[in-house]
Amino acid sequence: MKSFRLSCKSVFTVLLISVILLAGCEKTAVYEETFFAMDTVVTFTFYEYKENASSLCFSLLSSAEKELTECGGYLITSESDGQTVKLNDALASVVEKSLLVSYLSDGYYDITVAPLVSLWNVNEATAPPSTEDIASAVSLVGYENISLDGNTLFLPEKGCGVDFGSAGKGYAGDEIAKELQNNGISAGIINLGGNIRVFGENPKNAEGKFVIGIKDPFGKSQIIGSVKVKDTNVITSGAYERFFIYNNERYHHILNPKTGYPANSGLESVTVICSDGALADMLSTALFVAGAELGTEMLKTLSDSHPDIAAIFVLSDGSVSSFNAELYEADFK
Repeated sequence: MKSFRLSCKSVFTVLLISVILLAGCEKTAVYEETFFAMDTVVTFTFYEYKENASSLCFSLLSSAEKELTECGGYLITSESDGQTVKLNDALASVVEKSLLVSYLSDGYYDITVAPLVSLWNVNEATAPPSTEDIASAVSLVGYENISLDGNTLFLPEKGCGVDFGSAGKGYAGDEIAKELQNNGISAGIINLGGNIRVFGENPKNAEGKFVIGIKDPFGKSQIIGSVKVKDTNVITSGAYERFFIYNNERYHHILNPKTGYPANSGLESVTVICSDGALADMLSTALFVAGAELGTEMLKTLSDSHPDIAAIFVLSDGSVSSFNAELYEADFK
């Protein structure tokens, strides 16, 4: 694991709303379209004109969102003991992969965190839940208690459930990129609220790579680094994304399934680069909760089957460490 040192303000994440393409690449874009979908702002950037691009993007986004919320939303909660839920192929694939990540992370990532997500409701909360309510929700969390038989999900107890929010955008980015190429759009960037998917050849880079600017979340206009990527995902989880303040304490949205409280692993953000979007999405959460040391051990295990995986950890003290970041020519100022 390589280490870097930045100033106290220099911690970073991939840009949340608009990707910054360095070396002037953005000036070559001939098409950009922005939508609100999947509870976030989504921006498409292409380097060739296609007459029906807007309707195509809207259609693909709508299809992805419908697919991922077919069972009633991004959260599925059991209304009775021993409930079964029939999933479509997309959701079954996400559950299957999430169970693997839950196991590899020793439960620091857990798709059954839904009761805690509902309880905290960080987007609307003004105060933390009671310790009693948190303990009750934690008792319903446990990936080892659910099972998937084909496309049938088994939820053992009333109130338990699964959360697709930690993987849905990563999955959608891969699927949308594939369909865009199938429909004649050869290269571009899909920004699903900070989940970045690049595909095809960058026409202004000899190697066909996209240079993605890395932003300091504590300095909204400051760019402190970049990575060079091609046909992959760049996905970040951070404590600064969604939170509320109560009694001068910040409570963010990334919950530790073991404690029931927002993760406190000494990290400000984690960026994962991987060609598998759903996996990258899950891992960014898992690594943030587990911390840099345990997270690096997880990555070592996964790198045998996914040699393109890289991660960049931004610690709360302003230091930065990485795993395999040299694969993407990571450059920090």
